[in-house]
Amino acid sequence: MKSDINVQRAKDNENLTDVEKKHIPVIEAPAAVIAGEPFEVKVTIGSVPHVMEEDHYIQWIELHINGDFVGKKELKAADGKAEATFTVVGTEEMISAREIMNCRIHGFGVCGTCGTRSAIVILRALEGCNVHGIWEGSKGIEITSATSKPGKKCEWGPEL
Repeated sequence: MKSDINVQRAKDNENLTDVEKKHIPVIEAPAAVIAGEPFEVKVTIGSVPHVMEEDHYIQWIELHINGDFVGKKELKAADGKAEATFTVVGTEEMISAREIMNCRIHGFGVCGTCGTRSAIVILRALEGCNVHGIWEGSKGIEITSATSKPGKKCEWGPEL
């Protein structure tokens, strides 16, 4: 993953500046997926479309899930749109790694006993603008175990 030293992020997601509106990656993904089943994630640069001109354009888009590299798409000004679609697969290991987090039904460290096992994981998109540098956007999605037992599903807190 790229170093975070020069990565720019929204200062206030509810009140984006004009530059942020054109550079923050917008991630479209299902809210919930099943571990082991592929799903598509579309990344579009900016809630307001970014220009793709020879002197100002998006050079690349990367996607990561929970810190694991998914893919990178190189772009040229001639592409016309700053977007990319990636195929992603969440894993059972991602769920296991998060089970030590707080489950609001059963408390700390016992999430796996509540029946359905799931975890909130983070999709992180990075983009490189030839004028304004590297920008990041992220989105949490829920991965549910493909081998869950019957039972009441955990209610993950907003901090996850």
